[in-house]
Amino acid sequence: MNDNSKHPCSPQSILVVDDELQVREILEDSLGSHGHHVDTANDGIDAIEKIKTGTYNIIVTDMDMPRMDGMQLIKYIVQNHPGTDIIAITGHVMKYKYTEVVSAGAADFITKPFTLDELEAKLNRVVRERGLREELQKLAIRDHLTGLANRRCFQDTVRKEAIRAVRYQHPLFMFFLDIDRFKDYNDLYGHQAGDGLLVQLAKLLENSIREEVDSAFRYGGDEFVLLLPYLPADQVFRVAERIREKYGRLDFTPTSLSIGIARFVEDSANIDEDIQDMIHRSDQALYDAKRSQGKNTIFIDGTSR
Repeated sequence: MNDNSKHPCSPQSILVVDDELQVREILEDSLGSHGHHVDTANDGIDAIEKIKTGTYNIIVTDMDMPRMDGMQLIKYIVQNHPGTDIIAITGHVMKYKYTEVVSAGAADFITKPFTLDELEAKLNRVVRERGLREELQKLAIRDHLTGLANRRCFQDTVRKEAIRAVRYQHPLFMFFLDIDRFKDYNDLYGHQAGDGLLVQLAKLLENSIREEVDSAFRYGGDEFVLLLPYLPADQVFRVAERIREKYGRLDFTPTSLSIGIARFVEDSANIDEDIQDMIHRSDQALYDAKRSQGKNTIFIDGTSR
C-alpha cells in the first residue's frame, strides 16, 4: 500500500474494522494523517460495540473476519444506523462479489492489495455522494420561495415535538398564520410583489422565534405555521401580538395578519389523533380570526385578542 494521496476529502469520523493488526495500524495512520478521526475494531462484534457508543460517518470493514464477518456487519449497520456509509475490503474476490456486497448496503467495494490512493479516492466519492443526498433532502423539505421548511417537513416535525411534549410534560403551541387580503395585494401590485411579501413574512417569522427551539413553516399559499415548545401559556398572546405588530410595521397595505392558536393536548391513546386535533383547533381559531370584523386578529381556541 502506497500513500500518495494529495487531495483528501473533508475530515470524517471513520471506524476501521479488520482482524489483521498491521492493516488496522496502516489505515489508522494513513487516514489519520489526512485529518480524519479514526477508531479501529478487530472484528464485527467489536465494531458493533464501538458503533453503539460512537458516531461514525464511514465504516471501512474487512469482509473475512472471525466471530462476525463483514457481510453480517454491513446488514447490522444498514438496519440500525442507516445514515452510515460503508466501504468493504476483501482479499477474496470469488467469495464476496461486488454486486452482493453493494446490494447488502455497502457504498463501495475495494479488493486487496490496494493503494491508499485508491481508498482515499473511494472516500472522496462516498463523501461527495452523501453531501449530494443531504442537499437533495434539504430541497425536499424546504419551500423554494421563502426558504422555510415546507408542509412535508411540518408533518415530521410536529410528531417529534408532540412526542417530546408528552414525554417531558412541557407545553407545545401551534400558531396558524394567514395574510388577510393577500389576493387584493396581488391584484394591486402583481404576483412578483406578492412573492416578495411572502419572503418578507418568512424572514419576520424566522427573526421572531427562538433559534434551535421553535420552528417556522410555509404551510401553503399565504399560510404559515409556527411550532413553539416550552412556551408558557401566559406568553402566548404576547408572542403572537409581537409578530402581528411587526408585520403591521412592514406596511403591506391593504394586508394584515390573522393568527389562530392551539395547544397540544394529550387526550387519547393515539398521539396522531391528538396532533390532528391540535391542527384542527388552530385552523378553526384562524377561521374565527378571519371571520372577525376587520380581521387582523388573534384567536386561541375561540378566545380573541
